[in-house]
Amino acid sequence: MKRAPVAVAALTLATLLAGCTGEEPATGEPTRSPAQAAWYESGERERREYCAAYDANDPQRPISLPAHQSDQTDEEFADDFYEVLKDRC
Repeated sequence: MKRAPVAVAALTLATLLAGCTGEEPATGEPTRSPAQAAWYESGERERREYCAAYDANDPQRPISLPAHQSDQTDEEFADDFYEVLKDRC
């Protein structure tokens, strides 16, 4: 009677180990743009500030862009971040 639970546990362990030793899946293109990444990395307070500036649409109160690392120019990043704000706010 005790053999069945032991056999099940051994089989489960063997299955888990086989899954862990498999090859890593190939990494493809990033799933987020630098602007989307900057949005998700920002805090809740920062997001509210971005949305408030976006909603105000006031040239006297421009949207402060988060720091970013990418091969985009500042203008390209700003355009992409504006699109993120348009979607999220």
